Amino acid sequence: MNEPKHGSPVVEKTAHLLEAVADARTGISLGALVDQLGVPRSTVYRILNSLTAHGLVARVNGGASYELGPKFVQLARRISPGADRVTLIEAARPVLAAAADRIYESFRLAAPEGNEMMTIFAAPSPGDYALFIKVGGRSRKHVGAAGKLALAYSDYHEIEVYCAGGLEARTPYTITDPETLKEVLAEIRRSGSAEDNQESNLGLRAFAAPIFDSASRLVATVSVPFIGEATPERARSIKREVLDGAAMVMKAINGAHPISK
Repeated sequence: MNEPKHGSPVVEKTAHLLEAVADARTGISLGALVDQLGVPRSTVYRILNSLTAHGLVARVNGGASYELGPKFVQLARRISPGADRVTLIEAARPVLAAAADRIYESFRLAAPEGNEMMTIFAAPSPGDYALFIKVGGRSRKHVGAAGKLALAYSDYHEIEVYCAGGLEARTPYTITDPETLKEVLAEIRRSGSAEDNQESNLGLRAFAAPIFDSASRLVATVSVPFIGEATPERARSIKREVLDGAAMVMKAINGAHPISK
């Protein structure tokens, strides 16, 4: 192990041990850690005992192998309270699955990733001709309902920087003028929801609603993309399910809307 010149040897050994435990997805034994780290068995044993006492590592099913402990999840939530990806997906799964069953549409849960939105979960429609949503799929923020929501709840500087990077067109309906986009973002923030009117793909429309964490930061969006025109009644039904679904997920993670906080 390479240690920094002015670092703490114990901390360095502990950090390398934690990395080894994290990399071993199904658990790692004391002996394997000793071999991998090149550290005396007694040292590895003492470090493991201390980490176990603090909940940072745990025995896999009470056996001889170790995995990361529950304390890591608690610490991660302090970085983004109530909004780590696992919590979001688990909170959204039953809510969006039930909504998909009710209205026979596929639901998308997306999270901001730099200048893009990434799909982190999808609840498929039970219909025979359901729209397929690829988990892991990405799209630029100015293209589509989910991304415009994320931009709308960004600060002024972030929006300016994003627009300065160029607004390429995906379809003839994509917003490519920065001033027009800013006007749309202001309206989205006032209404609390967003729409995609063939801006990402021709023939594709969508409604989206935001999810905020307990610090009132937008951490995800719920949306329903659908093909073609919808009757006014159908459009209202889809939008209502999107808004209700986002509100239920946000409640499950103890989120707070920036206006109501």
